Order: sequence, then C-alpha cells, then structure tokens
Amino acid sequence: MLVVTANWAIGDGTLWRRPLRGLLPRAWGSLQRAALRAGFRSDGRYQPVERIDMVFAGDTFDLLGSRHWAERAQRPWHRSTAAASIRRQVTTAAIRRAAGLTRLARQLLAGGLAVPAATPQGRPHLRLPVNVPVSITLLAGDRDGWLTPMRDWPAGLHWADRWSGDRWQVEHGQRFDPLQGSGSGQPGEPPSLVQSLAVGLVARFATQVEDWLPAAAGPLRLLADSHPLDLADAFWHLLLPRVAAGSIGLADRLADQWKRCVSAWQREAVCEQVEVAADFDFIGRLATVLATPGQPGRATSLLADLCGPAASHRQAAAASPTAGLILGHLDETVARAAWSPLACRCLGLPPSTPASGVVPGETVGVSLVQPTGRSLPPGQPRALLAVETDRGDHLEMLDLTAASPAVVWRPDRALVAGPLPARHSEAA
Repeated sequence: MLVVTANWAIGDGTLWRRPLRGLLPRAWGSLQRAALRAGFRSDGRYQPVERIDMVFAGDTFDLLGSRHWAERAQRPWHRSTAAASIRRQVTTAAIRRAAGLTRLARQLLAGGLAVPAATPQGRPHLRLPVNVPVSITLLAGDRDGWLTPMRDWPAGLHWADRWSGDRWQVEHGQRFDPLQGSGSGQPGEPPSLVQSLAVGLVARFATQVEDWLPAAAGPLRLLADSHPLDLADAFWHLLLPRVAAGSIGLADRLADQWKRCVSAWQREAVCEQVEVAADFDFIGRLATVLATPGQPGRATSLLADLCGPAASHRQAAAASPTAGLILGHLDETVARAAWSPLACRCLGLPPSTPASGVVPGETVGVSLVQPTGRSLPPGQPRALLAVETDRGDHLEMLDLTAASPAVVWRPDRALVAGPLPARHSEAA
C-alpha cells in the first residue's frame, strides 16, 4: 500500500502559520481507515496489507516564507556564509515547529500501524491486532530542496529526490512545470519563478504591511498559498477588499506598498537571472499584471502564450513524463488529460482561474490550469492512496482535512482519538 501526500509547507512561523494544528490526529485516523479498507480483496475477504510506504512528495517544509530572508539582502540560493547561516536558522525553526509530524513518524517507524488481523473466515478480528510495517520517505521540493537530515531525525526516515516502487515513481515534479525555467534555487544557482516570488515579493510585502493589518497572518497567508499566476487576483480582488473594507486610506497604502514591492521584485528577478522558457519578456509582463488592478484572470494570457502551439512541442520534448508517475507539485485533472494515456497522478494546487487559449494534450503546461467549476482549498496538503490488487492498481484520494473527528481503532478499548494534539509551538 502506497500513500503519497505533499505540500504541507511547514515554515518557521516568523510571517504566518498554516492551519495544520488539528491535522495530524485526523491524518492518523485516515491512514488507519485506508489501511483497513485496503485489506479487503476483490472477493470480499479481508487480509491485512503487508506493508505501507508513506511518501511526502515535496514541500513538506516551506523554507522560503521567512522574515529572515525578507528583511535581509541574502537569499536562500546565495552561496555565502551569511546565507548558509540563515538557511540553518530557518530550517531548524521549521523542523522544531514540525515536532508533531516527527513524533508521528517515530511512532509509525518504531511500531508500525495497528490494524485488525484476519479471521479464518476472512473477516477483521477486532480484538487481535497486527502491526503493519511502515516506511516513510521525504522528497525534496522547490521550497525545501536544500534541507538535510538533522541529528535527531527519526531513525529510518529517508530523504531523497524521488521514490520508486514496482509500479509507481514519486517525485515533487517541479521539472515538469513550465514556470520552473532553468533555475533550481540551490545555493549558487538562479532561483525559479516560484522561489523568486515567494521571497522577493510575498515575504517582502508581508514584512512591510504586517503592522497595518489586524490579525495579519490570515490575509498574508492568502498570498503565500496562491499560485504565482493567481497573485494579482489574490491581492487586488481578495486581500485588498477584505482587509481595507471601509478604509480608503488603508487601501491606498496597501496598494502603493504592493506596487513598490512588485517593482523591487522585478529588479531583483532580473539581477538574479530568473528565467522562464518563453519567447517574450515573461517577467516584465507578469510584473505589469501584478502591479495594476484589472479584471480577474489577466494572467491567463501569460499561460496561454507560454503553453500555446508554438511553445508546446519544445516543452513537451524537454520533459516527457514516464508511466506510473505521481507528482506533488502540479495539478491532477488536466495533467492526466494532457499526458494521456500515461498513468500520472498529481497533488499540486493549480490556479483558481481557468485559462483559455491553451492547447489541451500538447503540453505539460496545461497541467497548471484549473478546470472550470472545480474548487480546491488552498494551503491544505492532499493525499493519494495506491493499492495493488488482483485487478490492477486501486487509486483514491484521501481526505486529510475532513471536519469530522478522527477515530483510531485499538484492540484493547473502544474507538479513541489519534496522537495527542500538537502543542502551541508546533505547526501541525
């Protein structure tokens, strides 16, 4: 049984905190119920799964959205002693806030996951447990690519670039993103567009205006959770009306500061050699869209020009996915349509505005387009379950954020809650 989740984005908490505090008990319960369901075979008989491979497909940590980067000239991709010191500081703080996640990992790695054993009649034996061994792998993403295991890292927790099994290959998948360009954001290399925007625009703007906004973490996290092509709409049509309602003076100050931050980001992006594989000035056009109010969805034309017929064949040839691929970076529905008949599943969050003018099926770029009428909550990790059966692979999405309380089966008592809730200092 393979469980893939992605984009938990646990940061150092200096600018915003994501609403993951109650997620771990629910995730524990979801994992156990999924393992119980996976034990039922196609003939209706129950047999516990043999093992569980749990893969965090990148961006488990968000090491970009930090005050330490926004208030200094150093950047995560700089190769200097000062930048290395900040990287260690941000990483240490983020891992400290992920104490609940590491505690869950230790419990699963040490004792496995308890599920009912099978009776001779092929039914779950609710008073006889069996511990299913669990392996946990964390994959590098574009927001935590330089993270290295700490000394107190849970024993048996693996850190890698990709995970491969008999039928599936899992990776974060930013290399398939047409907005990625040639930058990786590793020390000494240029950043990608996503990385540059996260540090040079969103984090910078957050530090400039946090004193103006009551309960600033929520509105600012709205920007942090937005897709790059949704930043303009998120600011002009969501954040600004929400926080400046009834205050023209505040709205003007926020708009002026946003424009200054966009201008500063554009200059920095040019100096840092941020590249997008486009035949036009993508950075300049995106900066214009970001800095000027207008109708929602104006960034759609950028994606259409980037992924249209003239550019699609070049991009598709540069990064053609393989069969049995699960990605944490890109969106699911349109990616499958674009790469059909290849078996590809994705857990990333796309722009909220559907794009027009993109040629479906010819470019990986269309995987960034949100299908019309589909609504996904931003800033929430998603999970996918894959189980090998005698009729092929069974795939289903796991809801880790359900509002109903999690329950966990234990053979010696009634249904009880999962692991203890995280303390206030923890992110999850």
